[in-house]
Amino acid sequence: MSRSVATRYAEQVYAGVLGKIIGVYLGRPVEGWPYPELRDRFGELSYFVNDQLGEPLVVADDDVSGTFAFARAIEDHGYPDVLEPGQVGDTWLNYIIENRTILWWGGLGRSTEHTAFLRLKDGVPAPRSGSAALNGPTLPEQVGAQIFSDAIAMAYPG
Repeated sequence: MSRSVATRYAEQVYAGVLGKIIGVYLGRPVEGWPYPELRDRFGELSYFVNDQLGEPLVVADDDVSGTFAFARAIEDHGYPDVLEPGQVGDTWLNYIIENRTILWWGGLGRSTEHTAFLRLKDGVPAPRSGSAALNGPTLPEQVGAQIFSDAIAMAYPG
């Protein structure tokens, strides 16, 4: 008996979400460490390293909360066939509590997400608010901006 397309899709989304959460939580305690330092400190891993570092395993993290908060744009805008950048920008402005939730608040020109949010607040519409034309080539290419798009990709496969 073959599984339906909807069942396979639901299972794949669940696996993607679970993989993202595992990667975020297990990787967070050593985020930014160079490989040689990880290898020298821990060797081959068969355990969670957070305890050795005195870090909790599960904490609020923008890479998880941002992904799913921004997916609210889909429902909030009536499940459109194509989700427009401006709709996502509106969702950011509706759900983000400045300097408190969802984003890494690293500052204008330093944090991809914070910069785009500040531009949105100043009336610069998406996608220009986070664009290379406005913010230079490096900032929009940081992984922080890309990691939030995971939920959108899962909601709109293909």
